[in-house]
Amino acid sequence: MKLNTLNKTSEFSEVKKLGKFISHKGFNGYYLRQELDSSNFFGIVVSKRIGNAVTRNYTKRRVREAIRTSEAIKTLKNLKLVLIMKKSVLDISFNHLKSDINTFLNLAHETN
Repeated sequence: MKLNTLNKTSEFSEVKKLGKFISHKGFNGYYLRQELDSSNFFGIVVSKRIGNAVTRNYTKRRVREAIRTSEAIKTLKNLKLVLIMKKSVLDISFNHLKSDINTFLNLAHETN
């Protein structure tokens, strides 16, 4: 399953400005309910502070896989989500990262 992604800076800014915030050990998450589109859009931000290009791409692949295999993704509708990775994400196991992302997705679903 391919994830729909946020591409424009204005889309990321809109979610950060108008959305709700949740913090976890490995990432900060923002989510915003959208009225017009029934699908979900994801944005993953991994800054240069995390590491070199190889490390950043590896981190994004881990996060996309955690989202894709999450059970909560099947219940979400009408959401734009932005995940901003922290440096501590490198120290977290995949199972713990997946659990944190699943918790974030469940909270985003429950509050909307």
